[in-house]
Amino acid sequence: MRLWIAAVLVAAALVPMSASAGVFVGQNKDLLNPDQGEQPIVTLGFDEKLHRATVTITGDGTPFSQTWNFPGAGPGREYELTWKQQPGIEVDYTVSVEMVSSNGEKYTEEVWVYFASARPITARIPVESVDMEAKAFDLVSNHPPSRVELEVIDDRMKTIGQSTFKVTEATPGSPVRVTWEQQMDGNIFKITATAYDKFGYWAGVEIIPWSLSIPHEDVNFASGKHDVVAEEAPKVDDAYEEIVKAVDKYGEWVTCTLFIGGYTDTVGDAGSNQGLSERRARALAQYFQSKGAKFPIYYQGFGESVLAVQTEDSVDMKANRRALYIITAGTPPVTKETPRGNWKKIQ
Repeated sequence: MRLWIAAVLVAAALVPMSASAGVFVGQNKDLLNPDQGEQPIVTLGFDEKLHRATVTITGDGTPFSQTWNFPGAGPGREYELTWKQQPGIEVDYTVSVEMVSSNGEKYTEEVWVYFASARPITARIPVESVDMEAKAFDLVSNHPPSRVELEVIDDRMKTIGQSTFKVTEATPGSPVRVTWEQQMDGNIFKITATAYDKFGYWAGVEIIPWSLSIPHEDVNFASGKHDVVAEEAPKVDDAYEEIVKAVDKYGEWVTCTLFIGGYTDTVGDAGSNQGLSERRARALAQYFQSKGAKFPIYYQGFGESVLAVQTEDSVDMKANRRALYIITAGTPPVTKETPRGNWKKIQ
């Protein structure tokens, strides 16, 4: 299974404007990224000549309050006010503007502005958390998302599922268990997940849990042997042709890797059968390599631990002396057929 991480993109901030008699108040953006050193900025303009103007900005529900004085303020100039806001919080501010005209008349106007200081959301999906049967995975993010938009694409590159997962309970620093929905059946190739937070940031993640098992006629290994004898070679040649076709087809979208699992019957002890299955898988990998395979090949033996046909001990069963050929875009998921991840690359 391969994990692809998409770039984090940031939604454009709004540019609200407020105006009252005698004063104009604007803000260049309300969503601030502290990683880029962004802080609140309010711009003021006056439409008449003043003796002075006093501006007090107070954070509602916070201890923040700061005052600026502008003697001789008047039209034709803009005044920019900025201050520090702690990351990770949202604040509504009251902007109170006291104006004293040239003849000594006083009047006050108030407007309200909002700023959120938040780092863009980041997201990842631990490969080991993906459960294809339960249609679920863990989404790990730097702060909880409010929702996750999901799209499921099959190996024909057709959308077979779309859904929205709403996050109702999430703890910062803890993964969110996300489930997806499918409106149609199909061999899943890719799942895209786009996590949105309450601030308007979003992060896209793609997982490619795709795997393809190649149907084939198993080599009839002699009991206790791992050699691919001449009369059995056509079976391996036919399987190789199917593998190459699949790699050519899906290689347009991903880097394909072949994994070969080897298995034995129950003749002999478990330890010997484990070694025998490893040699059989390696022999097949070497055979494919000798035919000029251009794709990576890994192998692993599973001995008698995964029987195609359940038998008692010491039963000579041809069906259990078999191999499994799996093409994936990464490491095969752990399944009943491939219960361990100790794959070795053929050199």
